[in-house]
Amino acid sequence: MDVKLWDMSASPLLDPSPAAACCPPLSVQALAPQAAGELAPMFKALGDPIRLRLLSLIASTDEICVCDLTDAFEVTAATISHHLRVLRESGLVDAERRGTWMYYSVRRSALALLGGLLAAEAPRPPQPAPPAMTPATTNQDELISANPDVVRLLADPLRARIVELLAAGPATTSHLVTGTGAKQPNVSGHLRQLREAGVVEAEPRGRHTLYRLVPQALQGAALHLADLAAQAQTRSDNVRTC
Repeated sequence: MDVKLWDMSASPLLDPSPAAACCPPLSVQALAPQAAGELAPMFKALGDPIRLRLLSLIASTDEICVCDLTDAFEVTAATISHHLRVLRESGLVDAERRGTWMYYSVRRSALALLGGLLAAEAPRPPQPAPPAMTPATTNQDELISANPDVVRLLADPLRARIVELLAAGPATTSHLVTGTGAKQPNVSGHLRQLREAGVVEAEPRGRHTLYRLVPQALQGAALHLADLAAQAQTRSDNVRTC
C-alpha cells in the first residue's frame, strides 16, 4: 500500500520519501479523510502484539530470515507467516525470496511517517546517530513496551477522525458529530473508548461535556515508532559504509 502525505490547504498527496518522512503531527494539522483511510491499515497491523514484536525484530537489523523470526515465538510457522503477510500488505515491511527462505526488511519511510503523525509537536531536526547498542537497548521486551492500545484505537477511521478533530482544539459531542458526519451513538461510543485508553479527557461544561486530546497519550507510540525507524536507518547506513 502506497501511503501518501497530505496538505489540507493546497498541494496534492505526495508519495512518502526520506525527505518527507516527518509528516505533520495530528496536533499540528488534521488528516484528510483519504489519508486517514490509507493510514488506518498500518495502525491496525500494529495493533496485534505478535505483529508489533515481529516489526521490532525486523527493524532491529538490516534484514532477517523468516527462519529466525519463527524461532523467536512460541506459535506455529503458519501463524508467523500470516502475521508477516499482514505487515507486508500494510506497507510496513518488504520481503525478498532467496532460495527456499524469505528475508524481511522494514520500510523506514513508513515508520517515520507513523511516528511523525503521532508526535505531540512538530518534528525536531535529525539527531546524531545513537551510540553502539548495549544489552539494555536490545532487550525486545523494553523495545515493545509502548502501550499498543493507542495504535489499535487509531486503526478505526472514525476514531482517527475524532482524534484529528480534537487535535485542533476541544470539542463537544455535537461538534464531533458534525465534523465526522457519524451518528451520535457511534461518536459517543468511540469517545468512551478513547477516554478509557487515556487518549481523551472530558470536562463538564454546564449541560455539555467538552472533550480534549491528551497529547502525552500519543507520545509513547510515537517514540516507539521513531525508535524503530532510527534503528533501521542506522543499520542501513552501517551496511552502506561497510
